[in-house]
Amino acid sequence: MKTLVKYFVAGAMVVSGTSVANAQNPKDDIVCRNENTVLENNSLYFEYAKQKAWKDAYEFWRPIYDTVPDYNKNLYIQGEKILINMINAAIREKNVEARKDYLEQLMGLYDNRIKYFGNDTKTPAAKILGTKAHYYLGFYKNTANLDSAYNWLTQSVNTLKDEADAKALVEWISVSQKKFAADPSFKGEYIDNYMKGSQYIDGSLDNWYKRLDSDREKLTASPTDEKLVKDTTTCLSFINFIKTEKVNLTDNFAKSGAADVETLVAVFTPQVEEKKEDAQFLNNVTKLLGRSKAGKETDLYFQVSEYSYALAPTFASAKGMAQLSIKNQDWDNAIKYLEEALTFAFQPEDKSDIILLEANVYYKYKKSFAKARDLCRQSISLDRTSADPYIFIADMYRQSGEMVFPDGDNIVRSTCYMAAVEELQKGKTADPSRAAEINSMIQNYKKAFPERSQLFMKGMQAGTKYHIPGWMNIDITIPD
Repeated sequence: MKTLVKYFVAGAMVVSGTSVANAQNPKDDIVCRNENTVLENNSLYFEYAKQKAWKDAYEFWRPIYDTVPDYNKNLYIQGEKILINMINAAIREKNVEARKDYLEQLMGLYDNRIKYFGNDTKTPAAKILGTKAHYYLGFYKNTANLDSAYNWLTQSVNTLKDEADAKALVEWISVSQKKFAADPSFKGEYIDNYMKGSQYIDGSLDNWYKRLDSDREKLTASPTDEKLVKDTTTCLSFINFIKTEKVNLTDNFAKSGAADVETLVAVFTPQVEEKKEDAQFLNNVTKLLGRSKAGKETDLYFQVSEYSYALAPTFASAKGMAQLSIKNQDWDNAIKYLEEALTFAFQPEDKSDIILLEANVYYKYKKSFAKARDLCRQSISLDRTSADPYIFIADMYRQSGEMVFPDGDNIVRSTCYMAAVEELQKGKTADPSRAAEINSMIQNYKKAFPERSQLFMKGMQAGTKYHIPGWMNIDITIPD
């Protein structure tokens, strides 16, 4: 290590372009008066950190941090990495005292970063608080003080909103749920936080999709740009993380005891008239009730949708107005509002959901099966993990025997059930979690299949292609 020290001391002098004694920066003047030359230590700890020699890095990093805590922002960026790795080493070594000491240093590091660099535009104090809470919860686990973590996260999220770190958004809602589980009187605040947090998470997801779309557009002109390629990977990583956590948070909210429709209606109905000019409140309530079929059938859902849409059309309010139009059997307006909602949607799953609702209007109420199928195909192209569009198409095929074979018999018409089963198989592949449900449907549909001998008499042999005419206009494979 002594050889490394000598090498980097000399290197630091050369890189600085001047001797330490002639340094002009005021901080360098402070450095020069310190017996442990900061310029030397700065080069050394950084190099050791690059080599992941964390103990050596810590040895040279700590004196700078203690002596000149406002030296530069990188002192905190690298210091975080060093301390986290020292904590993990202490955990592996089962050194309880060292773990405790390094954890306290890490928490203090965030406080000092806020003190000296909290006004940084890229990483402001609010973002630092979110990171502090993340590692506090991660390392202290069950011994963490939820009130402390909650306060840090609340400041971070309320300041940054959908620009907050994705982990901070998720943890804010999660900690809110834990506080509600420990104290039922926290229910109202938990619901409010879930509403706002869900809105910010959706906004964060929209932001990542916009960034991904921008990267991909630029890549068409510069396909070998390594920075853009790397950034698309980053975008996809955050998108997948947020989508997964959205599902988990929704499931946890549904199981929390605070999310039943009756409770939500009881909580929000008295507030609606007072807050009918509060666009955020109305939009949040619309989204919250819109998550379940029962919620979308409440008078409160339609009321807040109307108020919200009147203030400023949004994805949630336009979707709510479409649902109200469907309730009133106003099919043309339902389609109009759904197409408007589509213009506000950035997430593929949201677009897919709206298009599927529009398909339902064309299918059930306008009796346009071909248009409904086209919309289902669009829905599939946006969300290939959903079985719903395939089930939708299968249901239309199942009902189409007399329509496409008006002069045919039941054997010929049974091919429509075969087509339906092919779609259901695709749905099962798209979403294996619904296999049991889809298998049950397949078994019911197969009851309409004729005997092999009956098919043979019609010139239909297993494994051969058969064309179904009419609006379906597809080829199927006769099953075994």
